[in-house]
Amino acid sequence: MMKLLDTLMIFLFPFLDSLPFTLPRYWLFRDRLRLPFRYVVVLQLLLASVYSAVFYYINLGGYEAAARWTTLTRYTFLLIFLTLAFLLIKDTFPKLMFTYLLLLAWTFFVMGNANYIESRFFWDFSDLHPYLVYNIARILIYLLTCPFLIRFFFHTVADALKIEDKAMWRHFWKIPLFSTLFGMLYCTVSDVYAYASWQFLVSRYLMLFGTIYVSYVALKVLEISRSRTQLEGALLYADQNLLMQKKQFDTLAAHMEETRRARHDLRQHLAVVQSYLDHDDKTGLAEYIDIYKGKVPPDVAEYFCANNVVNAVISYYTVQAREAGIEFATKVTYPKDCPVSDTDITVLLGNLLENAVEACRRETADRKFIKLRIKPRGEAALYVLVDNTCMTAVSFADGTPLSSKREGPGIGVASVREIVARYGGLAQFEQRDGVFYASVRFMLDGEYKEEMQG
Repeated sequence: MMKLLDTLMIFLFPFLDSLPFTLPRYWLFRDRLRLPFRYVVVLQLLLASVYSAVFYYINLGGYEAAARWTTLTRYTFLLIFLTLAFLLIKDTFPKLMFTYLLLLAWTFFVMGNANYIESRFFWDFSDLHPYLVYNIARILIYLLTCPFLIRFFFHTVADALKIEDKAMWRHFWKIPLFSTLFGMLYCTVSDVYAYASWQFLVSRYLMLFGTIYVSYVALKVLEISRSRTQLEGALLYADQNLLMQKKQFDTLAAHMEETRRARHDLRQHLAVVQSYLDHDDKTGLAEYIDIYKGKVPPDVAEYFCANNVVNAVISYYTVQAREAGIEFATKVTYPKDCPVSDTDITVLLGNLLENAVEACRRETADRKFIKLRIKPRGEAALYVLVDNTCMTAVSFADGTPLSSKREGPGIGVASVREIVARYGGLAQFEQRDGVFYASVRFMLDGEYKEEMQG
């Protein structure tokens, strides 16, 4: 019975080495996988099964063969699992390495504690039944730490991954690197008694909690900093939005006053019309109607959609565009109970339309235009599409347009990406045939689809 159990522990060993720490990484990046998550799970199971078969073959050679090849085998498959993650996840190297190193710190913590328990308290028993105590200890420690670490990864880290700042990530992923390298020092130690020392155990605690704490603090500082920047941008556009709505109200009030006066004079005009009819003077009537039509106040209150905030933003930039000689075409269908906040849609529309107006102003083409389309797709998504004349070549870095005023992407583009990311959406930018296309998709049902449509 124990012999069968020992064999099962050998087969289980590689699965505990890999799956508990690889699957959370793929779930964290589930909206950026090249394959559906269920297929990724199947691949991980197949690879873990291969690892298990190799490990079993090594152990057939006895204790000496296992001692000689186990560490090499573990690190070989560690690299294979890492390479597969880079192939299956569509994201940048720094983001992938940041999450990988954090999970590796957790891996070493679980393994280190299991090593300590086995070496310190069950060495004689483990000599008779290798891997049994080690595997059980790993399972228990993993289950104890899982609620806290999973919460950290799927809240703090997941929020950080939405930040599209390549300069930041180039340095940020190195935070967990050094503590991980420090923790790996013991991996080359062949003296099993070293695992029973308090220094070894402390190194594992410092490795995990030091990495998590420093990363947490750095992420919180970054979150506060970026929240402040976003708040400043939101306040700026909120002020502009109030100004837009005030201008629209003033225009509407003046229009209402002109309409009131026109209605007051309507009786006199009707009396004149009746006089022409009584005298059968069709020529005079036609001339009088032409004169009267010129005095009727024009309908200056433009209506784009029922949402006052969206309507005000579009009205503001419509006036800006027309004053600059830019054709402005709109087709807006904005959902009545849209979950996108008024602040977010104000900042996003303001950034996109302001960039479009500025780009057109810089152009020397005879015909300059801006085309705005806002349309829902069922109850799941909302599309915001802005096309504008842009003959001047725009530089891109990984699909993000670079600013002509500063190094790196423009503040407006970064703001758009962050707003859309909060709704699990996508923002795409491209220049083609003298036209710049900005395409934004909000996910309104909390689900993220694979590619931008239309």
